[in-house]
Amino acid sequence: MIRFISLVIIMAFASCTTIEIHEKDVFDVKRTIGPDYFKDTDHRLEEVTFISGEDIHLEGWFISHPKAKGTVLYFGGNGFLMETAHWTIRSIVEQQMNLFVFNYRGYGRNPGAPTVTGLKSDAMAAYNYLVDQRGISPRQLILHGHSMGTLIGGYVADQHPVAGLVLESPLTDVRYYTKNLVPGILKPFIQFKVDSNLLAVSNIERISRLSIPLLIMVGNEDRITPPEMARKLYDTAPSYSKTLEILNKGGHNNLAQRKDYRSIIASFYSKTLI
Repeated sequence: MIRFISLVIIMAFASCTTIEIHEKDVFDVKRTIGPDYFKDTDHRLEEVTFISGEDIHLEGWFISHPKAKGTVLYFGGNGFLMETAHWTIRSIVEQQMNLFVFNYRGYGRNPGAPTVTGLKSDAMAAYNYLVDQRGISPRQLILHGHSMGTLIGGYVADQHPVAGLVLESPLTDVRYYTKNLVPGILKPFIQFKVDSNLLAVSNIERISRLSIPLLIMVGNEDRITPPEMARKLYDTAPSYSKTLEILNKGGHNNLAQRKDYRSIIASFYSKTLI
């Protein structure tokens, strides 16, 4: 993302230009190895496979806590891989919660190629796996999305019942994102031509329909999804129980390592899962 912004600035000084953003441009696919290094933790990690759509088999981990109060279904951001999500996993399961994490299609060892439609299907399949196959009650299920995953989390919460929703470093929509992508002085020189599939993805519209408990978190130094996006979502949400936390000196990818982050999610779990 930083390289992309640098390129934008260079091009802007060179001449007026139109930048095309296609659906494939937002995905940062990384291949990786299996989850062997989690086997020595204090938590029970079960490797599972579930089906998205008609024939896409996805890998996931169901991590259980012996005194679990509920279950978190986690939707990662653009570069998320469950194999490298050590801090995210620890921050959640240490709050006496079960956790289900999975890789999207085309990520890790999963087949297929990521698309907006495909990721929506993957997210719905993960929800159905927990509710239908593991028998987890939606009243004990909290969705948690980070960055791009907040769009996915909002989508699932808009479709199915859940106990609550956590939006971490959230996106509003692509139009708002591209407006804030470059410094104001350069905006007269740059236009964005965005794939129509991406323009159709808006958390503003979805959040405006949700009345479930909502926690929104962002770092005050986040330059990828700035706090303005979080504030806009918070102001839009009609939820009877909503919280906005702007973490001092927080960035885009480092919140889960912090003690205050863990205290915030622990408090949200306690209030939401009664």
